[in-house]
Amino acid sequence: MASHTVLKEQLLEMGFEENLINGALKLLKENATLESVIESIDNGTAEEASKTLTEEDLKPESKDAKNEDKSPAEIEEKKKAYAEKIKQRRAEIEEKEKEAERLKELQRRRDGKDIGKVREELERKQQENYIESLKREKDEEKAARDKILKQIELDKAERRARAQGIVSGEKPSTAAVITPSKPSIVSSASKTGKTKLAIRLLDGTQIVEEFDDKEVLSAVRAYIVTQKNIDFNITFTMPLRPPFNEEDMTKSLFVLGLSPNARLQVIKR
Repeated sequence: MASHTVLKEQLLEMGFEENLINGALKLLKENATLESVIESIDNGTAEEASKTLTEEDLKPESKDAKNEDKSPAEIEEKKKAYAEKIKQRRAEIEEKEKEAERLKELQRRRDGKDIGKVREELERKQQENYIESLKREKDEEKAARDKILKQIELDKAERRARAQGIVSGEKPSTAAVITPSKPSIVSSASKTGKTKLAIRLLDGTQIVEEFDDKEVLSAVRAYIVTQKNIDFNITFTMPLRPPFNEEDMTKSLFVLGLSPNARLQVIKR
């Protein structure tokens, strides 16, 4: 094992600071080698030890007799061998640092992918819930339409039955059986000249507004679209009858039997 004096000379030739060299030598004592001193300087322990140096530590030691017997060529060869070891160790350290950085980058990418998967799963569930909501609304609308159509068919069947009874000479049980209800509505509307409509909107809220009974139904639709900023096509429906079509939109509230008052439901077309 080289003496501290030899190690110090070698390290000074390599460009290391004398203060750090002395600190490392004090820390390592008789276990000091060229490689261990350089490692101590690299990891900072030599700098901490240098803060406790005394004058005794800085005194040059007597020359090692063992090293005095060595020729300059042998000493130089030894220095080269240590330098090669140091070079290899530093290469190993750099390789380990590169590998650690590579693993760190892989973990970062893996974490990023996991977050992306969570986000995609959340978006997928939200889309599924939205589609399910639309399907449920369509099913409810279809059920309502089917109920209205069924009631219309029942009304038609009842009217046909009544008509057949009148044709065959049967006397209706009451005048109400063959007397339509609309004439009374028309008579009432003709007195006031106004029609009051209670209109339930898509969001469930209701507005009540008066219109002239000569206004066509499309005017009511235009009023709703303008007041509520609706950007899609709508129509109206009411209990026991199918939704109003475009032909109905050209008819007056009076002709449609909505006077003097009626309840309408806004639906999408």
